[in-house]
Formats: sequence, C-alpha cells, structure tokens
Amino acid sequence: MSLFIKIFVLLIFFSHLLLNCTEYKNISSMNTENKNSQKVEFIEIRRLNSNINLEEYTVITSTKGIKELYMKFNESRYSRSAPIPVLDEGEYFLVLKPGLKKINNGDIDVEKLETEGTYLNVFYKEVENQEYTEKKQSNPILIIKIKDSPKKIKLITI
Repeated sequence: MSLFIKIFVLLIFFSHLLLNCTEYKNISSMNTENKNSQKVEFIEIRRLNSNINLEEYTVITSTKGIKELYMKFNESRYSRSAPIPVLDEGEYFLVLKPGLKKINNGDIDVEKLETEGTYLNVFYKEVENQEYTEKKQSNPILIIKIKDSPKKIKLITI
C-alpha cells in the first residue's frame, strides 16, 4: 500500500510540475508577442457598400484626398451627402474594401489594429448584414481614422 501511495504522490508532483512549466511557457510566449506589437486606437468614420473602384486598402493623409473619395461616394439621388470628416495633425484615414471570402453579401468589422515593426496589422472579420443581403450587395467599405503615422498595411482575416 505504501508503494502505491508513493507512486501516487510522485505522479501528482510531476503532473503539477508539468502543468506549471506549460503555463510558464504560455505566459512567456504571450509576453514576447506583446513586446513586438503595439495596439493602435482607431475611430470608425463611415461604413457603406459601394462598387466604386478602390484597392483593398487605401491610405489618405490629406483633406483633399478624403474630399475626392467622398465625391466618388456622392449619389445624385440624395439631396444631401454625408459630412466630410476632418484630419487633425498626426492622423490619417484608412479606407478598407477587402474582397469577401466567407460571406457573399456581408460586411466587415475591424477587431483590432496592431503595429509590428513597420507594419500596421488590421485584424477584421466578415459578418452577416441583413441590409446588404436583401440588396445583394457585396462591396463593403469601411473608413477609419488612425492617430499615428502611416505604415505598410497588412490585412488579416479572423
């Protein structure tokens, strides 16, 4: 009986040791990830669905650039257009128009932005949008304002 108890105690000890080492390794890897990347704050400016010709992402650093973009969005059937946002010092607009891969008539939601070296990683997911589904629209556009200097952009689907 005492041999059984000794083996049981050793088994519990090594199991505990193994679990603690695994947990330490996970915490260490999370800390190295956080050191290499920084979270970036952003503000959603406008969300729409339009089939105008745009790249997957566009960086706009001037008021003139955003005015030109809004002129493309302007629809003559409406008497008023959306107000044109203003850029402050040290800000830029990021216009996202990724092709939908998972959902035919959906929208996109930006989950988070992170800088990693010279790159800005944009983590987004495709989401259902009832209005876009009813109208069979599949060209979501999202304009966000970022307080930072422009970087190389990398779009990452979640």
